[in-house]
Amino acid sequence: MKFDCVKVSGKVDYVRSVDRMSGGHKAKVSIDGAVIPNLQVSNKLYEELEVGESVTLYGLFKRNNDKEKNTGILYGLAKQNGEKSFATQYRYQVPLFLTVTAAIAFCLTFVAGWIASIFPVLFFFGENSDYMYTTTVFAVIESSLVAAFFLWRAWVMFNATSDPEAWETTEAAVLSSRFSKLHK
Repeated sequence: MKFDCVKVSGKVDYVRSVDRMSGGHKAKVSIDGAVIPNLQVSNKLYEELEVGESVTLYGLFKRNNDKEKNTGILYGLAKQNGEKSFATQYRYQVPLFLTVTAAIAFCLTFVAGWIASIFPVLFFFGENSDYMYTTTVFAVIESSLVAAFFLWRAWVMFNATSDPEAWETTEAAVLSSRFSKLHK
């Protein structure tokens, strides 16, 4: 779940749809001669990308050592005339999805943690103590830590998309070097 929020400016050489996805396209975008593959683009932003136009792209890009696994999501674009468009659904959908995942993970971890914790609690505290209560407390702590991880990542995503103008600016060639030559 490592990603960077990056701005890339330049002239669009071409935009090619590789695959259609629900709500958008998986595309290759060439900016100033550098190809950015594996880019998920919403239908609205795909239609606004014009060949030959100077734009600033705002994207969320995975940062993985295995270049074949890196992908990007086009979050927004600013045209040369100052017109800006953003796919704000990502700002709310992803944190909401992670929050629901946190609730599900809490429930599953509670059940699994309670079962896994009963034997160590019996071993360390003995059967004479209130082992059911102690096991439940340990399971709640374990599941809260798991849920907190997902909620933290939801908060990171929500904060990252709050101010796209503050994102790091990079060259298209530097961003393109993150991806495998296999995809270009």
